[in-house]
Amino acid sequence: MANINHKLRSTSTSLRLGCAIMSESNETNTIKYDFEVSPHRGPATGNNYYGSFSFNGSKLTGKGIEFIKLDNFDLSFLNFDYSNADLLFGEAVFRNGNFLGLIASSEEFSFVSGFLDLSEAYFAYDINSNFGAADLTFCLRQVTDDNFETLYSSEASFIMGA
Repeated sequence: MANINHKLRSTSTSLRLGCAIMSESNETNTIKYDFEVSPHRGPATGNNYYGSFSFNGSKLTGKGIEFIKLDNFDLSFLNFDYSNADLLFGEAVFRNGNFLGLIASSEEFSFVSGFLDLSEAYFAYDINSNFGAADLTFCLRQVTDDNFETLYSSEASFIMGA
C-alpha cells in the first residue's frame, strides 16, 4: 500500500499537480480547485464571484490533451447558486499534465480553457443579451477524506486575461 501511495505522489508531481497529493486512504483521488471570476466587461463589471469544482484525479495520465469530467461544480454568480446540474457540460482540461482551465457551460455563462497555456483561459457570460467577459483565478486544493483544505495560493493561483 505504501508503494502505491508513493507512486501516486510521484505521478501527481510529474503531472505538475505536486500540491494535489492523493489521499493516504487511496479511496479518494479527488482534485479540487477554487476559482474567482472577476468581470472586466459587461453588466457584472466591478463584482467578484466565487466557486469551485472537483474531479477524479486518478483519470489523469499526463499525456496529450485530457478532458476530465467534473464530479462537482459550484458557482455563486449574479445572486444565483449554480451546481453541476445546471451545467450543459463541464470538464477540467489538461495538456501533457498541465492544467489549462475549465470548459463548462450553462445557458448564462461559459468557461473557456486555454489551448496551450492556462493564461489563455477566460469566462464569458450573457445577461439578457448583454455580453461580458471576466478574468479567472484558480487555486488548487488538497482533498483528504472528503475534507477540503487549502494548500497554498501563491504558485497554485493563476490570473488570466480574456
